[in-house]
Amino acid sequence: MAFSASAQPALPTAEQSFDLFARFMLEGDADAAAQVSQLTGAPLRNERWEDAVDRVVLGDTPADDARTRLGRELSRQIALALQQTHCRSTGSERRDNDGLQIAIVDYACQMPDLAAQGDAAPAGADSEHDALSDVRAAITRLQHAPSRAQTHQVILARNSDSDPWIPQDLPPLHVWVERLLLPE
Repeated sequence: MAFSASAQPALPTAEQSFDLFARFMLEGDADAAAQVSQLTGAPLRNERWEDAVDRVVLGDTPADDARTRLGRELSRQIALALQQTHCRSTGSERRDNDGLQIAIVDYACQMPDLAAQGDAAPAGADSEHDALSDVRAAITRLQHAPSRAQTHQVILARNSDSDPWIPQDLPPLHVWVERLLLPE
């Protein structure tokens, strides 16, 4: 069977597109990043994924003190937890509207079940020592929390069958970090 050299590979479905974006954004998957970049025609990241997670957790803190070092450890635990979310589509529903193709994609993520660990919420530290204790507690909770499935939806859209599906309301990285650290 002969194939045309100019034949383009089929565009991913809405579900496959969500999975690519989730692998890129949440898991730091370099292969998914390259595929998303190819689909969208734009480079998506000019920094390492781990650095992006650090920036969300630590901000632009240049200091090298106990708080920053502990924050970097928290950042590593958050990165590990994000990589273990395995957010994947579970189905979708099409709702095309006025020439715009819309897919509402259901997805499930394995998230740390912090509520299962009882009432260990940070006390709202007033001192530097208390703040460090709260960060240590957050690290321990992330390391030992069982996981549970959380389900959500996201809207993907495209103009035509020849365009890729693009998420319209995928939460940014800082929202995912909050979801990891705050019990539902």
